Amino acid sequence: MDPSEQAPLNLISQEKSTNRVAHPSSQLSAALKLISQKDSAIALLSAQLDAERQHRQRLELVISEINTDEALKTKRRHLDRDDDDVIENNDVLMKNVTTNNCQFTAKIHIEPKALLKALTEDQTKDSKLLFQKVVVDEADSGKIVYWSYMVSSTKSCDLLLRLGKVEDDNANEIRFKVTSVNETELENLDPRLLPKSHPTTTKRFWLLLNDGMIILKPLPFSQTSFTFSAQDVKLLEVNQDEAKVLGKQAVKIGFGQKADKLFSNLAELMYERFKSEGIIDAKYTQNFIESIPNAPDLIVGEQTVIADSMKLIKDISTSAKRIAGTVNDPVEKFIQRSENGGAVWGLTVARMDVAAVRLFAQLWLVDTYAKKSKNKKNNVAIHEVWNNLDGTRGLQYTRSVSLPGGFQDRVFEAWITWERSIGFDGLATFIVAFTPLEKYSGTHHKAAGSEKMQMATTRGVYVVKELTENTCEWTRAQQVDLKISLPANVLNFVATQEMAWANKIQDTFRRNGKEVDVERIAAVAERMKARRGKPPMEDQLEIFSVCEELLKDDLEWKHVDASAYPDVEMDMRYFEPKKGERSIVTGKGVGIADCSVEVACSWLMDFCSNEGVRVSKEEGNPARLELRDKARENEATFATVKKMPIFLNNREFVARQVWKSEHGKVLVVFASTDDIVDYGVKLKKTRGSNMGLWQAEDLPPRGVVPQCRITYIQRIDAGGNVPTWVVNRKVATALSSVQWAIDDFKQGEKVDAADRAELADYIRESGRREVYSEEEEGLIKRIRLKFEGSLKEGKVGKGWKQLKSPDVFVKMEATVEPDGSTAGIGRAVTVVDATIEDCVAWDISRVTRERMKDHYAFGGLGRTIAKLNNHSELYHNTIDFGVRSFVPREWLTMCIWKVLDENTIIVCVEDTEDDNFPIGAGKNYVRATSAAFWRYERLPMFDGVPQTRVTWCQQLNLNGFIPKFVTNSRVVQTLEYLSTMRKKFDRSLEIDAGRRGRIVKKIKLEEVAGGSEASAQFEALFEERQGWERPSRTFGLADSMMQADLGIGSAWGKTSVTVRAEMEEVAAFFWDFCGRASMLISVDVERTDDDNDGEGFKKMVKRCQQLENNVDSLYSFTSEMTLQRCADDKVIILFCPSGKDDGAGTRRNSMLGTLFRSQGGVAKETVAIRLRAFGVGSTKLDYACTMIGHGGGLGFVERRLEEIADISVYFQRLVPLMEYTAEDGVALGYDLLWKIGSSKERVERFLIVLKESHALRELEGALPWIKAMMVTALEGSLNLSMAVRTKMVCVSEKEAAQIGKNLIPCLKARKLVQAGIDQWRVQNRAVKDLMEEQVWFEPMSVVLGKGIVKTAAWGLMWRVSLGAVLSVSDLATDLVVLNQFWEGGEIMASFFNAQLASLTASILIQLVFVIFQHRKKGVVRILKEWFIVLVGMKAPWDAYKVAMGAEQEKDTELDPMMEMTYSKGIEIFAESIPGIIIQTSAIISAMNNGENVSTTACGSLVISLLTTGLVSATLSYDWDTDPKNRASFPEFYGFVPDSPQIRAVIFLTLISISAFQVLLKSVLVVCLGSISVRYAWIYLGGDLGFYLLFKIARGDFMYWAPAGGILGMLISVIARVIVKIVTDYAGVVQFRHPYELGGLYYTLNLFMPLVGLALVLTFMGEGTFNEATTRFIRDLAFVLGGCLLFSVGLLLSLIDEKYRATFLSTETGVGLTRRIFVEGKDFMKVWTFSTHKIHWWPIRDKMQEWVSEGWERWEEEKPEFFTDAFRECVEGMGMVPKKFVVVIDSEGEGGEEVERVAVVKAEVKAESEMMNSPTGLRTMIGRSLSSRVVNLMVEAKVAPEGVAAEFDEGAFIRKMKSGKFELNM
Repeated sequence: MDPSEQAPLNLISQEKSTNRVAHPSSQLSAALKLISQKDSAIALLSAQLDAERQHRQRLELVISEINTDEALKTKRRHLDRDDDDVIENNDVLMKNVTTNNCQFTAKIHIEPKALLKALTEDQTKDSKLLFQKVVVDEADSGKIVYWSYMVSSTKSCDLLLRLGKVEDDNANEIRFKVTSVNETELENLDPRLLPKSHPTTTKRFWLLLNDGMIILKPLPFSQTSFTFSAQDVKLLEVNQDEAKVLGKQAVKIGFGQKADKLFSNLAELMYERFKSEGIIDAKYTQNFIESIPNAPDLIVGEQTVIADSMKLIKDISTSAKRIAGTVNDPVEKFIQRSENGGAVWGLTVARMDVAAVRLFAQLWLVDTYAKKSKNKKNNVAIHEVWNNLDGTRGLQYTRSVSLPGGFQDRVFEAWITWERSIGFDGLATFIVAFTPLEKYSGTHHKAAGSEKMQMATTRGVYVVKELTENTCEWTRAQQVDLKISLPANVLNFVATQEMAWANKIQDTFRRNGKEVDVERIAAVAERMKARRGKPPMEDQLEIFSVCEELLKDDLEWKHVDASAYPDVEMDMRYFEPKKGERSIVTGKGVGIADCSVEVACSWLMDFCSNEGVRVSKEEGNPARLELRDKARENEATFATVKKMPIFLNNREFVARQVWKSEHGKVLVVFASTDDIVDYGVKLKKTRGSNMGLWQAEDLPPRGVVPQCRITYIQRIDAGGNVPTWVVNRKVATALSSVQWAIDDFKQGEKVDAADRAELADYIRESGRREVYSEEEEGLIKRIRLKFEGSLKEGKVGKGWKQLKSPDVFVKMEATVEPDGSTAGIGRAVTVVDATIEDCVAWDISRVTRERMKDHYAFGGLGRTIAKLNNHSELYHNTIDFGVRSFVPREWLTMCIWKVLDENTIIVCVEDTEDDNFPIGAGKNYVRATSAAFWRYERLPMFDGVPQTRVTWCQQLNLNGFIPKFVTNSRVVQTLEYLSTMRKKFDRSLEIDAGRRGRIVKKIKLEEVAGGSEASAQFEALFEERQGWERPSRTFGLADSMMQADLGIGSAWGKTSVTVRAEMEEVAAFFWDFCGRASMLISVDVERTDDDNDGEGFKKMVKRCQQLENNVDSLYSFTSEMTLQRCADDKVIILFCPSGKDDGAGTRRNSMLGTLFRSQGGVAKETVAIRLRAFGVGSTKLDYACTMIGHGGGLGFVERRLEEIADISVYFQRLVPLMEYTAEDGVALGYDLLWKIGSSKERVERFLIVLKESHALRELEGALPWIKAMMVTALEGSLNLSMAVRTKMVCVSEKEAAQIGKNLIPCLKARKLVQAGIDQWRVQNRAVKDLMEEQVWFEPMSVVLGKGIVKTAAWGLMWRVSLGAVLSVSDLATDLVVLNQFWEGGEIMASFFNAQLASLTASILIQLVFVIFQHRKKGVVRILKEWFIVLVGMKAPWDAYKVAMGAEQEKDTELDPMMEMTYSKGIEIFAESIPGIIIQTSAIISAMNNGENVSTTACGSLVISLLTTGLVSATLSYDWDTDPKNRASFPEFYGFVPDSPQIRAVIFLTLISISAFQVLLKSVLVVCLGSISVRYAWIYLGGDLGFYLLFKIARGDFMYWAPAGGILGMLISVIARVIVKIVTDYAGVVQFRHPYELGGLYYTLNLFMPLVGLALVLTFMGEGTFNEATTRFIRDLAFVLGGCLLFSVGLLLSLIDEKYRATFLSTETGVGLTRRIFVEGKDFMKVWTFSTHKIHWWPIRDKMQEWVSEGWERWEEEKPEFFTDAFRECVEGMGMVPKKFVVVIDSEGEGGEEVERVAVVKAEVKAESEMMNSPTGLRTMIGRSLSSRVVNLMVEAKVAPEGVAAEFDEGAFIRKMKSGKFELNM
């Protein structure tokens, strides 16, 4: 027994011994005490539920269905079978339900004993259904278990059950009795003993029952039949209020239907709790596959059906016609219809990327959970299966189909059977044949409800043929007769649509195309090996004899220059045709492939491979297909239509391919045939012909890699007179197959490694026995004398200049010879992690595939090597430097290597001449000269890794007149060659990891000391300094600041960042001061320490660092380094300046040795580092430093802070893919943006990260296309957006590039980056799949999107410009019209005054809004914001902040998105709407007076309408599509579907609704004003007054904005008025939100102007307007009304169906705020704290409890919602837990900080600040705000009831007079 449970049980036992006859409630109370100790079990339930969103939605759907009578009837349905059969087909069965007696049986997806354990022992916390045991006394009353489950989002149902003795017969079933405690026991309980309910529970039910029985029966596939029966089921309803005593008044006993429903809910939740449908389907499928050999024998009827079906499919295959437009479809589709009409047959043929037996099982098993779910989703009324009909292998399948257009539903009854056969090649074929049930002579079953439907029939056959172990070919022929007379074209269309099912099945199993191709090629290769030596068939001998003649043809070949295919030698023979003759050309291509001869030829035979078809489509070829009816074991026929240049017909080729296999050679021949190919449509093409061969011959393997030579000869008859240039281009394309084959099987790394290993072994074993000629010895002597003698280090002296090396581990120097020649000399030194033999072998192997690739990337044009002997070679090298008018240079050098001793090898290179390599090579190249010397020295092994010191000196002379800067600029590039060698063998990660591992063990063994002194030193240095500033470049996840004191020449800085590694690992990184990673990050020239892995953690360290990019300016820092482990979760590391400045250390970085000597000044630095464990696998790193000395300043400190960020990046890149989280995705995103400023730098950074990040390398290994996608996305160029729907595992490089290009248009189209990323996900299926599979990818994409938008020219500029144009254009047109009104004289004076007033009001309201938003930021900030308003740039400025993703600033009221929303609302309210009314009135007035209406006035009106519509639509669209809004409030936000096309239509519809609404309302107001101005004001005032009274009556008047007191009332009035008027005129769909008008009120309000205008026009007097004007207004009203109705209808039809209810919602804003907190997730609950006090006051205790439980965790984890604004808000509300509050003594000394600085105010901050106003205002408020006023507010439901009861007027007046005011509520 668990020790934690022992004490409570002892107490219970003692109580029972004292009271022999204990009251049942005493036992129950003791049991409930035990439950209450495990409150965390339920408390943790919420977090787990949140992670199962889909699971929760399904449960709630089930609950809602059960709560309806119709659904209950469905669940209780009975079929004429026994209970076991019922359970097999119905997962939950309710039966024998009376008034208070219930029983259910559920199928549970775990074994009976496991279910028993879960019911009686487990404390389950991972679902809505909670089981928690409470053991009372097993010997007496048995176990008592507590069950709890949620029946809705706010209601729970609990059971306390006494379990009887378990009866287990170990075979059939487990059974035990259960009974619950009664209501009397519950009524006498102290509610504090009750188990803590779910956090969202507001109402609680106790379910009581008697004489219960639970029976657990085993079912197949580890399932259980769970039966629960009970009598006298009762219900107790308990109000969830722990503050009140639980008595009879709080308990309501219920019986009957309500108890029945809750009992049934338990059944559904039991099923959902253990549901594992996918696992059961997998077991079911596997069991079927294993039982295939044991299937019953086919009866005669089944054999007949299968035979007839196979004959049928053969007949259809020969007569069916290909469907137009499907020739390039991955599923071939044909249709057949007899000439005299009749049924339509459909035929599909498709290759499937799944094992044949798996596909067969998928097709045969129609009763899986997946199939049931699909049928349920498609509303299939009948879906019944009867397996093993009469003991046969056949089954009956009955299924219904709903038909549109009022047709009666159809039902199909089919008899289905199957057969398995094995072909001559050993491959299996599965046949599934089906026919109408009437053909079966045995038992027929009738499905319930089928008698109401009309019978339809279907028959057909599925043939699944095995191709390889994991691929197959599926042929499907089917005919459906719906018993409806339809036109032929309709039947064809229906058949075509139905055949798309094959595409869906194919897509389900589709795998990576290249992987599937490899499998198929390997399978064919094995068959070739099996036929090795067998002759071709008789009818194949002729084609072999004809095609093999091409090999014997000795006519002259002409070389083809095909630079696009570098691995293939191409030749051709072509004779210019005479007029009327055909163009015939013969081409030959030869290349070497890294594969066997069988694989090479199998590749060619797989003509319609996935890659082949993909490339053909990308090239635009109309067709590429296989004629399957022609296929034989060693033969296939293919057809292709090649795209030709413009004005030339496409060429069609149909060829027969045959192969034969011989020892060491495989030959494939092909020749054209006369077969007619059905392409589905008539193609404009010319028939060409071709013949040729493909021969693969064995070559000796290179290491373990097989080699073969491919010879490809093809004679092409183009079928007409084709221009020579076309022929030349097409020949290379035709022969490119050789290059494709080479590329597909290329194993360059393995081949290169094998060649290098062979050479290294030779040098190691025979190098010292090499004999050198006099000429060779002379060359060696000259080179050694040149580079080891006269150019020794230091001899040239001042001539040497240290170069800025791009590799910190490679020292580079350069000089020019004393004679003044232009020959530059470079020297580089490094240490390589390899043996000297491996280094030499890599260097002199200069024509390996890897080296040639690098050569071409460096600008190489060619490289040839002539081997003279085992130790010397001739190198011919050609390079184009890429400089215009600069002729390429060529070198011819002799290279000799020599072993001096066992530890030294040299390589000497010198210019030479040879007749085989004439100068210029016939291309006018300039011959350059070169001399080089390599010295390889063996060093002692370092941590088991071999080490070689490499010194390389080289002298280059480019010849000709070369400016000195050109020579110098090439030196570093040339010397980077040594860096390439070092990186090739680099094992730094392994070496560093080994050293850190030893240090980690040492740290863990270190005793934990108090560390108070070290902590004090750290705190003193880490303390924030006055006058600090942010670095110019800060890592996205680092909090950095720095400060300089120029007076004393010092600088200070600090930073905090999270490191993705354990604390000891990070500490070991710092302690390994000379580690390679430390060197690489710090870019120190040299590091030394005196640590010899001794005891203790104190040592002297020295670093030599280059400052300000001056290679001669080096500064050294000598420090004493200490490491102190202060606690299990904290380590302090200190660097203190030392008086020693010589830096004499015993250990240097092994990569550098003694090469680097510090020069320059000495500086001092003090560093303090604190490491704290931060969750699992993470460490919080706090760093602070000061620097005093030469070259100091902020630049130095900033560099140190960047080093800490780089350390975080270093460890982040070591995290494997399987451990990546969303936080890792954010960190990776910032890594990709770190230290970059352009798109080119972004791409370069990504390529580096891709190489070094373990996670990205793993991802690239699984998805090779990820690199192409990310590169194009990071380029940030604006491209045409094209959706890519390809499955993630099947994306090609080209598709990946398009996906990357799609990112930019998505970001550009959306205002929020998160919304742009969401659109990118919706548009591209692969991105959606990737985000679902890799949780970190979306957060990473959001970070990258922000970086791209920030730097892209189109990003912010687009948004800012759009906002400026909209705002300024509307203002400009208003000013133009205003000028016209001014010039109109007295007639237009009223319009002028009104227009001027509206503009002035708009500006004034904007200024007031600025005060509200920034009143806590000070006067300077308010003046700045005022200036933005006055110059008309408020809208662009708001757009800028939103686009930047700016968070809400501290001391501001609204976040940027909300601020922009209200700014635009004010603009519409005070400027756009009045302007439209005024201009409409002016136009109608002019028409009525018979005056001409100016074009300018009409244009201004149209612009105002469009501007208003666009602003309105943008607000609604952006709010709805914002992913944060959708996550926080999914039942309201999300009405815009994911389809980009539908989104565009909806956006235009929103614009039209707003434009039509504002014009309609304006016309109404103008008409009323024309009748009487008084009528207009009555209408407007009455409408607005009714709305305000409506809000007051519903207790929803106070706006959500958090301002309190009079200011809150004022804001509520202003907000309600503005929103109402804006909605009246602009119809902003967003304002149907409960915080604004509400759904139903918004909908009614939308149509009120239409009704009002109709009434006005009906009753308007004749003298109001003249006849023409009246007719115009009526016509206009009719058009506007119709357009508005159409737009609204279109919107409702396009949005997701579930959001239509939001237009009829009656929920209030106050109710929404409280529901969000009660039901929402943590990040949603935060919103409640930013609302008005009246909104959250009734749930304040719950809010306090939530904050208290989570604050400490939030302080450590720093969740996204835990912002400064949130913390300030909680502090102002007085909810911060006491332990986090700073306490300062009365004398102001030693205020000790517990965790963080937080000053908690006593009450709501907004109401405390309200009285910080002039005394007169305070007095006025004190006199007016009395308890009577408060009571009236309560009665009006604008304040909660508790306000009046607790209001103390006297205390209020006293506090008011004292100037300190707190409202104690």
